[in-house]
Parts: sequence; C-alpha cells; structure tokens
Amino acid sequence: MLTIKRTCTNKIITRALRLDSKPLVAILRHGAEDCEPCSDQQQLQKLLDEYPEAIIVYNQHRDSINLIEGLQTPPTQVFIEIRQDTKGVLGLHAIRKTGHQSETLELNYQ
Repeated sequence: MLTIKRTCTNKIITRALRLDSKPLVAILRHGAEDCEPCSDQQQLQKLLDEYPEAIIVYNQHRDSINLIEGLQTPPTQVFIEIRQDTKGVLGLHAIRKTGHQSETLELNYQ
C-alpha cells in the first residue's frame, strides 16, 4: 500500500487541471506536500538519482508517456498516473511497472 497526503493529492490534481492538455511529469518525494515538476528527462533522471525512493507522477499526455517510457528505472519504481475517466473526473492511479507488466498498487490518502 502506498500512502500520500490528501492535501498533496489535491495539489497534484489542481496542477494537472491548470496544465489542461499539456504534459506533466514530476517527482513526489516521501512525505512531500506537493510534487516537483520536471522540464525534461535529464532533470527527472537527476532527481531520481538523488532521491531513489521518489515516485514519478505523470499525466496521460503522449509526451509525458514517451518520457516515462524512455527512462531506465528499477523494478521497484512506483508511478502515479493522473487519469481522467469518461466523465472528465481526474484521479490518481498508482502502479509499479515490471517489464511489460503493470501492477496496480493500493493508494491510501491521509
């Protein structure tokens, strides 16, 4: 189970709404109040090297997904995808990717 602060969840979703149809890729450190957006793959990789326990947060924009797929991450890497359902409601989906398989993780909000 993965636990993040409810206020952090709200900030991530608000950030995604503000960006509308633009890509969002960010790092979420353990216990953080908000995610840290990354402008490119080098910045993201630098932060991951510095904070190996960090979670990668991204939206469903094609550029975000391409950036994520281009990363070399350990099998323990956790991702939070900002998803939009058919009614336009945004939510967070936590996953761990192992090879070509994705494992959904239980996400708990405090």
